[in-house]
Amino acid sequence: MKESLRKEDVFQILEEISKIMDENKDYLCRLDGALGDGDIGLTMSKGFKAIVSNLPNLADQDIGGIFVQCALLMGETVASTIGTLISVGLLHAGKALSGKNELSKEDLILLFEAMIKGISGRGKAKVGEKTILDSLGPAAQAMALANSQQVSLKEMMNRALEAAENGVKETISMQSKHGRASRYLERSIGLQDPGATVGALMIKGFVRLF
Repeated sequence: MKESLRKEDVFQILEEISKIMDENKDYLCRLDGALGDGDIGLTMSKGFKAIVSNLPNLADQDIGGIFVQCALLMGETVASTIGTLISVGLLHAGKALSGKNELSKEDLILLFEAMIKGISGRGKAKVGEKTILDSLGPAAQAMALANSQQVSLKEMMNRALEAAENGVKETISMQSKHGRASRYLERSIGLQDPGATVGALMIKGFVRLF
């Protein structure tokens, strides 16, 4: 059973995330159509496909470098709000993991905490404001708690996904405060946030590794 992730595992995770975004492209667009431009599924599918197509060029990079390069490519490929936020998140994660060729459970927690810090700083948002942070935030908290209980890496990521999916459900009762969705005011209540959904789908890519 895996208790750490190597570079080939990171490549596989990115490939799984790309597949998941493609599988959920129409679903994400429907969610986004109720609150935004309706293109978030296309954006995420395109962005992660570009990342995967570039993975063969990253064989000599350490894991931190892989995430930095993925961040830059995401930013170049999809010039949108969610694309920028994911890019910033990946960039912060890459910098936090600089020089690492293997990730422990603690490193994975650091990865998500760095992503959250980057996204929060760029988007000026916090958990509870109907954004991607409403899935990533609970996931990171669940990971830290699971690690303190010395569970396996697989169980830690399963708990992260469960927390993220619960966080997504909680966005339905929230009012949007950021981006185009904020224009809907109280009408945004009752609608699931597409950004939070993207965050949960990213975590599902980690879970599919096991």
